[in-house]
Amino acid sequence: RKCLYVTKGECVAIDGMVDDEALPLIERLARHVYRAPFRHTHKWRVGDLLMWDNCAVQHLATFDYKWPDHRRLMWRITVGSTPTH
Repeated sequence: RKCLYVTKGECVAIDGMVDDEALPLIERLARHVYRAPFRHTHKWRVGDLLMWDNCAVQHLATFDYKWPDHRRLMWRITVGSTPTH
């Protein structure tokens, strides 16, 4: 599956484009990615399990739990991958 990696602050140029053209495009694409139709904010409950395709989604921990009363336990499992460079 094809995907486009555009993360504001990490994507700083586009090969073959001058900055005056590339930077506005990067900004526009980054804004598009973060729109509500593409976003899921999970409200954790005891027993929840989340899985995602790490190579195809942008994700972020929001730290919306009260430390140290609640803890975050994460197990990471990789089942094959395609290197991205």
